Amino acid sequence: MLNNFGDMSLFSHPVRLKATIVLVCLKGVIDCNINLHRFLITENQIFVSMAGDIIHINKVEDIEGYAIIFSEAHLQHIQLDFRFRAHSYLSIRDNGPVSVPYEELTYLKPYYILMKKNMEEGNDQVIKGLSIALSYTFTSLLNKYQATHAHESDKDETRTEQLFNKFMKLLEAYHTKERSLRFYADKMCLTPKYVSGAIKSYSGKGALEWINEYVVLEAEIMLRYTEMSVQEIAYALNFPTQSAFGKYFKQQLGVSPKQYRNKL
Repeated sequence: MLNNFGDMSLFSHPVRLKATIVLVCLKGVIDCNINLHRFLITENQIFVSMAGDIIHINKVEDIEGYAIIFSEAHLQHIQLDFRFRAHSYLSIRDNGPVSVPYEELTYLKPYYILMKKNMEEGNDQVIKGLSIALSYTFTSLLNKYQATHAHESDKDETRTEQLFNKFMKLLEAYHTKERSLRFYADKMCLTPKYVSGAIKSYSGKGALEWINEYVVLEAEIMLRYTEMSVQEIAYALNFPTQSAFGKYFKQQLGVSPKQYRNKL
């Protein structure tokens, strides 16, 4: 639990946490990327990041608020998975931050105070009960206010935007196994040429650029935050050999995986 956002150095590089983060922003701006999607989190907004998301914070300005981080182990311990409790999970991800009236956000503050107090005193059963109650409260708020948000955004969503969002969801699911544009085009029942043109016109980057960026981002996280060997990383990302992975990585970043790790 934290209410001091002075040191965000952990997120100055892309990082994948095995935890669900619930952020309540009362003031200021957080400019961040979640799974390569850029979001601006501003005052009177709630933002939920699920375990496994790739987080990269670009900039923080005068931020005030608080965050509660639920480890996967804790969610299992209390037999609660936020991913399933919030049945609108995909909508949370698609819409990013959800605006909530300030009055509603003030109701959350007692949870923060009570959880912090009981964590300091080691009252596990109280913490478990508060965690469950808090999860239902957050879910209720998200469902209530994101329904309006989603309805309004759907009106303005273009065919190209829908295609881009579908492509990014597929990329998130399959980037460790597939790097072929044809694979993703087939999944969308479209031609590679059409997908490439639509993605380029909407985002300014071609589909292959997005694929390569996601794969390299995953590789960087493994090199930076795990003790996996380069060979193990190559196999985890479905490269036939360590050499093929090394060549691919160097084409994208200009250095080999070993050189990248040594720089750290």
